[in-house]
Amino acid sequence: MKYFKLVFSALMVALSFVTMADPTSQSTIQNPDGSFTFTQKISGNSTSPHYIAPSGYGFDEYSWFNEDYGWQHSFDLFNQSNYDNFQIQSATLLIRGWDVDSEPFHGESGEYDGLSVDGLPLDPGLLQGTNNTWSETQFNVPLSSISDDGLIDVYLDIDMNHNSRHWATTLDYSLLSITYIETSNLPPFQAELSFSPSAGVSVNDDLVVSATGPTPADPDGNAVNYQYRWYVDVGQGFFVDDTFAGKAEHTGNTVPASQTANGERWRCSVTPVDGNGLLGPATTVTWLTIGDSDNDGVMDNIDAFPNDPLRAFWSRTPVAGEYTLAYEDLWPQQGDFDLNDLVLHYSFERITDASNKVKQINFTAELVSRGASRANGFALSFAGVNASNVQSASISVAGASQSLTPEAGHNGEVVFVLVENLNSVMPSSGGFNFYNTQPGDIKTAVPVSFSFSFTNAVDSYLLASAPYNPFIFATFDRGTEVHLPNNAPTDLANTFMFGTQDDDSLPSSGRYYTTADNLPWALNITSRWKHPLEQVDVTLAYPQIKPWAESSGSTSRNWFTSPTATKCWQCQ
Repeated sequence: MKYFKLVFSALMVALSFVTMADPTSQSTIQNPDGSFTFTQKISGNSTSPHYIAPSGYGFDEYSWFNEDYGWQHSFDLFNQSNYDNFQIQSATLLIRGWDVDSEPFHGESGEYDGLSVDGLPLDPGLLQGTNNTWSETQFNVPLSSISDDGLIDVYLDIDMNHNSRHWATTLDYSLLSITYIETSNLPPFQAELSFSPSAGVSVNDDLVVSATGPTPADPDGNAVNYQYRWYVDVGQGFFVDDTFAGKAEHTGNTVPASQTANGERWRCSVTPVDGNGLLGPATTVTWLTIGDSDNDGVMDNIDAFPNDPLRAFWSRTPVAGEYTLAYEDLWPQQGDFDLNDLVLHYSFERITDASNKVKQINFTAELVSRGASRANGFALSFAGVNASNVQSASISVAGASQSLTPEAGHNGEVVFVLVENLNSVMPSSGGFNFYNTQPGDIKTAVPVSFSFSFTNAVDSYLLASAPYNPFIFATFDRGTEVHLPNNAPTDLANTFMFGTQDDDSLPSSGRYYTTADNLPWALNITSRWKHPLEQVDVTLAYPQIKPWAESSGSTSRNWFTSPTATKCWQCQ
């Protein structure tokens, strides 16, 4: 072995003065401490198999987003029979490029040229540089990329954030450097890490990474230290070295809170090093976005659900107060047309995710009046979605809660029956025949809360806006539905009733549930409306509703604010 060392050392020194034949220039030198450093440069002068020059782009050429290319480094020592006696102390790849506009101030629109080795992205993962200058970026080469076959395939993905000519760069060369020693000593094991905070991160938190194992940390029992390399994404969408992002250079296991800011993401690569300088495999940990506790891309200060990655934004219809739904149940007859067979005050909440897709819908209501003799139910229909995508649903009526499943028999819509029989939750009492429709009959409104969520959030454009499609139906005849004017019936509706008696529906034109004079059987009113008394025609209680309806809503738009006081419930 002593003889081999002398011969090998002489050979390595000799190689330092010899330029290998194309495709590469490379050398190996012996260092004063007995270690060896192998370097290999790939450039535009290199040839196959290390580099095959593309036509019109590549090394020494200004290359654009659709002119990506690659090259290969090789570590010749891998093929020697005694390779297992040589252990690596460091392995880096240094790439020199021109006009790499990856400065942090560009944000997501900057030039980001991705680097990968053997199909795996490197840390920091992209070239770092500034406008109209030569810049050098040093990458740590994963040891596994060397030890598997001695070949290191590098690929450059130019201007990853654009699909047209926006940024370009020129590479001068790629330099592989591997320092190793001859020893039977084995490198340390890959570190097992913990890091804090391990969940949501605020600007008041220090970022700390700690080695927790394994035990022992080195197969030979050597003491093990750790090298820390820190990266940060300051809003670019990619990680860069902390110093390149304008931060201090951190070489320990902590980044103090004073060096962080909201919206940043941090990463740390930890490499074990034993007493002989041998490297073990690196381990990388990544923190959640600072100030974004659930890491959904929406900062906590504007995230209505900062600890729920599936929910981010909340909206209410109306913004404040409640609107009113009112129904006449004798359709297709006009009947007494008092529009008090069901009156409820309501609001909807719409909860969306970070992409503004709808995740959840909440409905809150007060059932105010029931002026119907027959038993009716109340339901909500949501077109554009399927029941298979409903994750969960629940309802509370008068304080009694239960889970709810979508009504069967519908395709391309989700229908929930909130109340099967309104008579059962709004019973007659006190000598009155109905519920809050006669003078002196004043009962407490019945509270209703309903909520359902989607398994997969739904694009907002697929859903109508609130109040969606609320309707009543005859409990004894499910096919008899009453909807807001021009709202389509559900799949279970009896369509043979359209155009009969007082109804002037024309389904082929999208006209539903109106008379020939455009009077509706249901109203959506943008206030807490006071409904007509029992058997008082709504046109008498609110005279302006007739010109409003006849003009298709172009005149008398505030008709609901001008009641005849003696003809409305609690208007006096």
